[in-house]
Amino acid sequence: MENKLLVTDLDGTFVKDSRQVASKDKKLFVSLKDKIHLGIATGRSVKEIDFIEEQIGFKVNAKIGFNGGLIMKDGQKIFERFIETSVLLELLYYIQDNQLVYDALDGKNRIGTYQSGNQGRIWNVPLIKPQDMIHEIAPLRIYKINVRPEAGRCTSTLLDLQHKFPELSICKSGPERIEITPAEITKGQAIEYIKQTQPLEVIAVGDSENDISMFELADTSFCLRHAASEVREAADYVIDDFYEIAQYI
Repeated sequence: MENKLLVTDLDGTFVKDSRQVASKDKKLFVSLKDKIHLGIATGRSVKEIDFIEEQIGFKVNAKIGFNGGLIMKDGQKIFERFIETSVLLELLYYIQDNQLVYDALDGKNRIGTYQSGNQGRIWNVPLIKPQDMIHEIAPLRIYKINVRPEAGRCTSTLLDLQHKFPELSICKSGPERIEITPAEITKGQAIEYIKQTQPLEVIAVGDSENDISMFELADTSFCLRHAASEVREAADYVIDDFYEIAQYI
């Protein structure tokens, strides 16, 4: 096996419709499993990575969940970090006071007011609406919180959150979603951590703002053409579909 690691984002990239891996993309991924190391980096939980592994029929070498809040390598947990309890409490009050739609991820459930209109996008992790968000979520170990501001408020909410919570990593992952994780938790930091445990040439594939840090740490990076311009500009190559990376690697 070559000393290379191919890491792909899920939604919009390897699972372009957020429901199922396309046949051409699956075929390429499976063809590489005995040639190079393979990994998945997502804002979703590791349980949801497991769901995709069931689709492709094998376990990947590296799993990066919650944008780097939990890292698993060859079946072993090698890193995890949660939002500090005191900061989590302040963040929950902010979400409550600003009436933001949200979901908090503890690795088992999505807890919050977010309700997906497309059940096919929910993988292995139930949506739970709490009766009292402060008392039910604050005691939990939360890896990540998504907030979904009203249309037109995403950028202003992002800037306000970044100003009020400098101790957290906060980024957009689409036009209507903001992802919040502990400080210095990004996909790029996760790639760097893995490279420290094993020197690897890294190839990264993604389509969202939360993939830019991964592009910066990768040796070669690919961005899907439908991504925002600032994401495309951060990558080495722009492609239409995941399977097109075959011509480069």
